[in-house]
This record gives sequence, C-alpha cells and structure tokens, in this order.
Amino acid sequence: MLHTIDIDRILTENFALQSLRPKQKEVIDHVLHGRHTLALLPTGYGKSLCYQVPSMALDGITLVVSPLIALMQDQMSGLTRRGIASATVLNSAIAPDEYERRLEGIAQGRLKLVYVAPERFDSPRFRSLVENLNVSLLVIDEAHCISQWGHDFRPNYRTLKNHLALMPEATVLALTATATPRVKQDIINSLALPDMAVVETSFDRPNLHFQVFCCANDYEKDQRVLKAMGSDQQPTIIYTSSRKQSEELSQRLQKSGIAAGCYHAGLPSHVRQRAQKAFEDEKLPVIVSTVAFGMGVDKANVRRVIHYNLPGSLENYYQEAGRAGRDGQDARCTLLFQARDIHTQRWLLKRNFPSAAQVQDVLNFLRRASAKSSYPLRSTDILSAVKIDDSALNSAIDLFKFLEFVTSAPDGIVLTPKGQNPSNSIDMSFLQQRERREEDRLDLIVRYAQSTTCRRRVILSYFGQDLDGLCAGCDVCHKVIDEPATEDLYKRPDDGPRKFGGRAASRSTANSSDKREQRRPGINDLSATILELATELKGKFGRTTIASVLSGSKASKLKTQNLTKLSSYGRFSHMSNNDILDTIDTLVAEGQLRVVPGPYPKLVATAGQNNG
Repeated sequence: MLHTIDIDRILTENFALQSLRPKQKEVIDHVLHGRHTLALLPTGYGKSLCYQVPSMALDGITLVVSPLIALMQDQMSGLTRRGIASATVLNSAIAPDEYERRLEGIAQGRLKLVYVAPERFDSPRFRSLVENLNVSLLVIDEAHCISQWGHDFRPNYRTLKNHLALMPEATVLALTATATPRVKQDIINSLALPDMAVVETSFDRPNLHFQVFCCANDYEKDQRVLKAMGSDQQPTIIYTSSRKQSEELSQRLQKSGIAAGCYHAGLPSHVRQRAQKAFEDEKLPVIVSTVAFGMGVDKANVRRVIHYNLPGSLENYYQEAGRAGRDGQDARCTLLFQARDIHTQRWLLKRNFPSAAQVQDVLNFLRRASAKSSYPLRSTDILSAVKIDDSALNSAIDLFKFLEFVTSAPDGIVLTPKGQNPSNSIDMSFLQQRERREEDRLDLIVRYAQSTTCRRRVILSYFGQDLDGLCAGCDVCHKVIDEPATEDLYKRPDDGPRKFGGRAASRSTANSSDKREQRRPGINDLSATILELATELKGKFGRTTIASVLSGSKASKLKTQNLTKLSSYGRFSHMSNNDILDTIDTLVAEGQLRVVPGPYPKLVATAGQNNG
C-alpha cells in the first residue's frame, strides 16, 4: 500500500495540485485500501481525481464505465493537456487498426486508465479481454444511471453487476453528483455490494446564487439575459430546450454586440469542438446550448449559468447549474420561467415514451427481421421501417431488454427466443412507471420555480439533505441580483420601437406593454372563463382548442364541433392566442387545471375550482 508521500507526488507532478479536498482524500483512501465505495459529490467537486490519481498508483488497470462518448473524450483531452499518456478510450467510433493498437497497449501495461461505455461489455471479445487483465479498480461514473429511480436510467448500467465476476480483484468505485436517498440505496442494492462505504458531502454550493424570474414571453427572457450579461461579458452558459432556440438566441445576442457561440448535437463535430475550445480559451465568453454542452468541459471560472427554458427535473437543473463557479468564486444560476415551458417539457417527455401500438410495431419488425437474418439490428434499421421517434425507440428497446426479449450486441440488438415467441405479450408497466416518475420530476422543478421558500433548501431537501445554517444566496432570502427596471422591459410607443439584436421589434411586440396594461384587469376574468369553459367541455378538448374558442378563431373545426355557439366564443378576441395559452399554462402550473395524458392531451378543471 502506498504512503501519503506517493499520492502527494502524483498530485504535484501530474495535476499541479498541492492537496486534495477532504472527501476526495477519503474516497482515495478507501480505494487504495480495496474498499468498495459510493461517492456522492456535487458537480465541480473534482470526482474524476478520485479515480485518476489511484489509477497512477495501483498496479493493475483502472476501467472507467462512462455513459457518453463525448464525456470520455473530454476527460481524455484534459489528461492529454496534463501530459498523461497512460489513458485511452475503447468505443465503436475507433478505427479497427487503432482499436487493435490500444488493446495491445492495455495488454502490455502501457495504458492503465481505460474508458468504456457500458455497452462494451456486450462484446464477448471485450469480456474475454477483461477476464485476462488485472483490473484493480472498476469505476462507474454517473452511477445514478444504474437506478430506475434516477433521472437518466440506462438498462446497460443495471447489468454491470453481472460482469463483476470477470474482475474478482477489482475495487468498485461508483460516482455521482445527483442522487436522491432512494437512488443512492438503489445503486448499492443493484450492484449487490451491501458493504459499500458511502462518502457524501453536502450538495450545497455556497458560492452559487440561485434566482428565478417569471417571464411572460421570449422578449422578456431576452431582456433578462441582456441585463444579466451587462457590459462585462463574463463566461456564461445559456441552456435552451431546443437546437433551434440555441441557434436563434445566439444570433440575437451576436446582433446585440455579445460574442455568443452556439453548441448542440446537430452541429458538425468540428464546429462543436471549435466552439468549445474558444469558450474554454476565453476567446468566446458566451455559449448558448442544449444540454449537450457542459459535461466534462474543463472550465472552472463560469460566472453564470442561465436556463432560458425550464429543465425537466431538479437533478438536471442542479447538475447543469452546478457548472458555474467551480473555482469557488461567486457565480449566478438563473432560471427564466415561463408557464408555457411546462407544456413544452410535457411534450418532450411524451416524445420519450412510445405507445403500446408503436412498441408492438417495433417487436413485429424485429421478429420479421430475425426470421431472415441472425445479424444484430441497429436503431437506424428500425427507424427506417417503423414510424417512431428515436427517443421513443430507445425506450422501447429498454423495455425489451427489461422483458428479456432482446440482448445487446456490439453492433445492435438481437432478439432472444423469448422475444421470438408470439405468445409472449408485452407488459407496458415498466415504461408506464418510468413515465410517471418523469412527470413527478417535472412537477417538482415547477414547484421549485414557483416556490416562495429558500431555493437552496428546496434543492437540498430533494437530495435528502438539510441546509446547515443560513442561506448563502437565493432570490427568496436575499436581494434579487440584476432585476431589470420596468422601463427596460416595457417602453411606451412614444419612446420609439424597442430593439433587440439591432432590429426593431414587430408592431405587436412594440405595443404589447400598452395592451398588457389595458387588459391587466381582465386577466382574472380570463382565468375564470377558462376554468368555466374547461368544466363545460367536460375534458373533451385540449389547450389549443380552448384558446381558439376564447380568441374567436375562424378555424372550420370549431364550427363543425358547434364550439362557435358557446357563450364564451370570442369573448377575449382582443387578446392574442399566445396570451390565452400562457394563462392556461399558468392555471395548469397552479393546479387549477389538470392535463389528461393521451395522444391528444385534454384539459379538465380541478374539482372545486368553480364554486365561488
């Protein structure tokens, strides 16, 4: 066993650090003494050091299971910059000749830190390799992916316990920054390692100031962004919920004189890499991105993380917001909340889950294809034959793995005899439970956005922790930072047209403040009418139809369904359809309306809303 002096030398010579943080040291001590460990450390605490340092001290191989190729590459880039040449990645994107060279380097002991995806264990050749290696440490990064209660469940993570026998001498280190008490226990149970040491530090980040601004529309969000940016243009990440929004917002910021780059998975890899490098090298102060950006990015001095849209869960939000202030200096985490974002997130959530008919269509295709060939089927093969979104297909495949209808192979999936048997029906409860859990997570992030209690306490409570002492900074407990004055957001027409990105706003936008002031007394009337109409329609129609009725839409379907004869038809024709939709979404967020799930979600008034 190594002495402290050896660890200190590794830290100094390879990582230019003089000391470890207390919990890092505790985790490394457990690992070097061969004790299986679950480490729950917040984003920015330095989880990777907990295995990178031991990998250089232990005699055998350190095998790191990571969920994303991009995350592996980011880790590799950081090690390369430090001059560490003993690490490598094994994945499907590597050319065969290079793959062979890396395997040779591992076998010869030149490469001691090896990153793989959990699916790599589906390869018989890889399992044989692992069985013949001296694996000293098995690292399970993003370990919350093991848990079906986690926000990013991966079935292949769940099967890692089946491969522990290949590495009988390996110490297991599971790492995560986002685990509720239930997820924490599920990780331990799923690995069947009940004696795991648990190292946990407070998830509180005192240097982060949390704030939420409620916005009526994208214009108000844009104004909040501009006000937050000010003139200093410090390193900032702005998260949006779609690729299109990332591109459009970055363009608007550029036209306003802010050097902003765009990053999302739909861009060519060289474009993404160029944007990321420019951001890391201080040449680009602002990145507007989907959630594709951030994991593994080596930049400690991010001063702001702004969520332009509502995230899908508190886990997602805290992980992404936690990329600010990793240097320990003050930073801000801002959520721009619009009621309509709830509807967007519900729509995105629904896209992740296939209908029973779609699941059956996929299984029928797999059965037909497997009857013709025994080769593994890739997702692209299925998508070309079955009408289904790729995210919903991934969920269907997860279900088939859970039901043992398919097994993974290096190049796809293979139908099992159980899956080939037509008498075996599909039990959808696995996906239905996952969908309900996702809906619960969305409800919790909405409550966070609307909370009038300390935001820091809300977050810590979710992760099973209490705030030790007073809140170090949130907009509920402390003065709001960067709150724009009213005149910055709503200029009157005689002040000239409002501008953003160097171009005048549209006439409807320019006059929206006056219209808002004129109709403000009628908002309560609108809310009451929406609830009355939802009750009258008895849950037969959704938000779009209700808004169309109230705005007096001339759509033919309203006349066909006799909706133009309703007493409330056209009552709010002086308002825009979007304003009515926003009010509907607010009522949903407040629990006065309930969404009935389905291919075409319907709205019903919550019981008791129309009694007074």
